[in-house]
Amino acid sequence: MLVCLALLPSLLPFLWNQFLGLIITVIGTFIFCIIYIKIRNLMKNLYFNSPDFLEQKNNITSTIKEFNDIAEYAKSIPNNNCFKAKKVIGEHIHLASFENTSRYNYRRDRNIRTYNNDKVYPASLYIVKRSSEEPIKYLCKYFDIEASEESLKQLEEISENISRIENTLGNLKNRLENIKNNVQVPKYIIKYYEQDLIQHLEVNVPDINIEYTRYVFEYVSNSGNSSQRTTITFNNETVEAVCQYLLEQIQYNKSIQAQRSLMTNRLRNYIKERDNYTCQICGASTKEQSLLLLEIDHIFQFLKADYLHEIICKHYVGNVTAQNQIKYYKL
Repeated sequence: MLVCLALLPSLLPFLWNQFLGLIITVIGTFIFCIIYIKIRNLMKNLYFNSPDFLEQKNNITSTIKEFNDIAEYAKSIPNNNCFKAKKVIGEHIHLASFENTSRYNYRRDRNIRTYNNDKVYPASLYIVKRSSEEPIKYLCKYFDIEASEESLKQLEEISENISRIENTLGNLKNRLENIKNNVQVPKYIIKYYEQDLIQHLEVNVPDINIEYTRYVFEYVSNSGNSSQRTTITFNNETVEAVCQYLLEQIQYNKSIQAQRSLMTNRLRNYIKERDNYTCQICGASTKEQSLLLLEIDHIFQFLKADYLHEIICKHYVGNVTAQNQIKYYKL
């Protein structure tokens, strides 16, 4: 100990120099980073105003316009795909108030039961467990999805909206990658300024996330100490399973409403394969245009036993006339 104390005066200059060296290194690194970022931003601004970039942007103007058109179309697709039941869970909950009047101030709020959400069903533990084993049956029973053609029609519309928005967003993702691949830019632009690149190209990427409704069976014990839940995501697979379940519950007849309810994702894929992924109006095909956006269009009932569908590209979505009806699918 005495030896260390004796050496301390001779070590102080060395330690001080090491400390100063560390401080200078940190300050130097900080200044270098600031200068580097400033220079990089300057290079970015110079590049986005350069003739080379402006020429490349001009060469893909039509591609960008088509992307933006589809992006606007995506915004028009309904994205609140919730089944509208006739009865609403907890619709009168606001008419009452609840208060814990326990004399000894027992804790009852570790897990709080949900009452004011029509997507959450407060249930017994048995129902929560059974709903995880038979989700479709319990979903229909407790969330009032009746076995009727009206329900089937609503479910078909939900399935169609989900399919349209999934298909459209997937198409936009592929188109965006294609645009970025067709523009030859420096690597540092892609690495640090990808969003700036998209903005300067005037590509309007829609801020859309697919909203799948989630139905919940929730159990909370009276003491609030225990809680369990089963969650059912209302995606296309669930919607089609619900349709199939309801069809088994009702006496099926081939009315227009019932036939429309059979437009499932599986049938959409079948129609696309049947029509060779080709628009039945203009003849455009994914073989020639890999980024072509195709959708299935409902036509009309030609005979009582037949219901017609065909595949059309984005240019004719919602704008089909009787003269354009070519293909049909016999149910």
